[in-house]
Amino acid sequence: MAHQSRERADQGFTLVEIVVVIAVVLLLTGIAVPMISGYVEDGRRARAQSEVKTLAAGVEMFYSNTSVWPARDAAGVDNRLYVLTSGPTPITAANNPWLSTHAWITWASGAQGDTMDNQLVLNTPKATVAAAYPTTGEVAWRGPYTDGTPLDPWGRPYIMLVRSAWDGNATNYKRVMLLSAGPNGRIDTRQQARSTDDFRADDIGIILHQRQ
Repeated sequence: MAHQSRERADQGFTLVEIVVVIAVVLLLTGIAVPMISGYVEDGRRARAQSEVKTLAAGVEMFYSNTSVWPARDAAGVDNRLYVLTSGPTPITAANNPWLSTHAWITWASGAQGDTMDNQLVLNTPKATVAAAYPTTGEVAWRGPYTDGTPLDPWGRPYIMLVRSAWDGNATNYKRVMLLSAGPNGRIDTRQQARSTDDFRADDIGIILHQRQ
């Protein structure tokens, strides 16, 4: 009996046993990969939620110091911008980082857009030193208000609808929103930002202020 066991061990695995092992490995891989991918995506969502809150806190501190929202244009005139985007690179029509076209993007790439860095970090609205907010007096820019403004976990800018802070439209632009386009790379949230509009699809964001 012992002799037969040694012969069996010397022969190694049979083809059937190898096939069974491979099948088990493939089965476990098929289970593990989606689980790991889900954990990674959950981590990205959590990071995006944390970063929009950090950026929102910087904007709120900016407003507390200056008594205006970060919507100053290159001429130094307040309440002119519609949207702000994170990251050091301004959005242009040729470098749309999102996977769709949208009014948000049209504004961001035009005269109505600026980077958060220019407003919150550098105090150079629209990259113009002469347009800077005052840095002395009771009401003054006391930034930087954040340690740079990151891209979201999918490598795209966060975008803020600052127009809602100052536009007096009776129906639209009621909510100041700051959001990430989320995993699908599209901004699905309505730019009208009515009092009943919320974040849509997989957009991840925060409402900083709601105008009456």
